[in-house]
Amino acid sequence: MINKWFGIHDGLATAGRFPSIVRIRERISASEIVLLLLFGAASAAAVGFIRTGLRFPGNSIVLAMLPMVLGLALVHRRNSGFIMGAGAFGTAAMFGMFGLAHYGAGAFVSLCIIGPIMDLALTKARSGRRLYIALVLAGIGANLLALTSRGTAKLLGLDVAGMRPFGTWYIQAAMTYAICGAIAGLIAAFCFFQFRKQQSNAQQDR
Repeated sequence: MINKWFGIHDGLATAGRFPSIVRIRERISASEIVLLLLFGAASAAAVGFIRTGLRFPGNSIVLAMLPMVLGLALVHRRNSGFIMGAGAFGTAAMFGMFGLAHYGAGAFVSLCIIGPIMDLALTKARSGRRLYIALVLAGIGANLLALTSRGTAKLLGLDVAGMRPFGTWYIQAAMTYAICGAIAGLIAAFCFFQFRKQQSNAQQDR
């Protein structure tokens, strides 16, 4: 059952720009699990400590997605995002508990769910083109859920980081969260996956 759950994802293996570290058709190894957890932790660290300087809502999804999509590009297994999401959740919770980093409601939710959402979006992706579409949709979906989380926190008066009233904030955020999610998915896909399968050398020489 475990082997089927974390089986090879042929679409990721075919379109990846980097050599896979996965032993094809074998069960997921402890080293692969540790590596995926580290990529999740890297996402949490990036969101917690890196400041992009961008002042529009929803931009942290870019920092969250890049390490996790790199994890998918190196470990071509189904449901890898679930493992990375666990790593991101554990790391963000630890950083927050010790006061090392602060995560807003939206940023924390996007960190925890982007991995599983990518797993779901990539379920039937078999080509580079579909991988690009799936990652863009995953970025949008994760950020819209993050928007819902942060909006709820604002309405309940729990969002101390943002001082703007809910009405004026939401008009801008509804657009920027979706746009940032799409851009994050597109950038990550471009960095780590090919849009089209490379032609063979014989075809290129013609």
